[in-house]
Amino acid sequence: MKNIFAMTAALLMGFGASANNVELVVEAVDNGGLVPGNTYRVYAVLPSAQHSLHAVFAADEHILNVATTGTFFQHQYGSATTETLNEAVIGIEPTLAFDSWVTVGATTSSNNGLFTTPGLDFSSFLSGNELTISDGAWFVIPSDVNAQSDAGNKVLLMQLTTDGVASGVINVQYHNGVSKATGGFETFTTEYDLTFSTEDAEIFGCTDSNAANYSTEATYDDGSCEGEVTNGITGISTDTKWSIFPNPIADPTFSVKFDTELVLGDDNIIVEATDMNGKIVLTKEYSQENVIGGNRLVIAHELAAGTYTLSAKHRDYSSAQNFVVLR
Repeated sequence: MKNIFAMTAALLMGFGASANNVELVVEAVDNGGLVPGNTYRVYAVLPSAQHSLHAVFAADEHILNVATTGTFFQHQYGSATTETLNEAVIGIEPTLAFDSWVTVGATTSSNNGLFTTPGLDFSSFLSGNELTISDGAWFVIPSDVNAQSDAGNKVLLMQLTTDGVASGVINVQYHNGVSKATGGFETFTTEYDLTFSTEDAEIFGCTDSNAANYSTEATYDDGSCEGEVTNGITGISTDTKWSIFPNPIADPTFSVKFDTELVLGDDNIIVEATDMNGKIVLTKEYSQENVIGGNRLVIAHELAAGTYTLSAKHRDYSSAQNFVVLR
């Protein structure tokens, strides 16, 4: 690649492997007939909850193309990406919620760290026509919270509203979630020529008939199943796994990500950090409304450099693991 994305890749990613472990899935979104055509969201499904996706790109012979047999709906107050998509404006202009855009994880400008390489041309896309990129990318830094997957290991890549059939071919790069600083083997993996079509759109939901939130209409299990209800109460299964991202931590925030949908009910989840002497140095309490993407908590901290133990507790659920803070 000849542009700044190549330099970014060299600095942040090193040499990436190539594999076939990511698939694209299209969600049919109900727009209530507020805008012309149908609305869809395209996700990358990663190999595990530990992985994170940070770049959608085109390079060399691997062209990125998103097209439609009709036209893409582009709102007059919208943009080609979610960088400037303000929630307050959506409140005033509800049809803006169904604008066509690209992203990595974020649906609005809130906490949105999306970058695009210089010279990336969205003019055709903004006119309602196809998006074609031969050399360039939209991306976030690997430690960005939006690079992490939601429940079901999904990362949102674009929203498309069209009066036709949309299809595309894209290339992505993702990270295995392991840090060299903790003795692991860190890898970045590139996947080329992934395809999607809105003719294959699914209705997202819980497809487990034993789950409390089972949906008879769902055709794709999006990882939102809440488990069986006991005496009308839901909670976190005792075998639920979670991870700290990134780890080591160099920023004033980090994420705790669970491998299933969090259903807290009336009780909050308590996250507590202790130092190596067993002293409690951080305590946070989160309700259901604080859960991001169905399975993630964002933790703000002012911890000094060192090694700590983080515990997560909710009703009968309790689990702990170590993490490192760098300063």
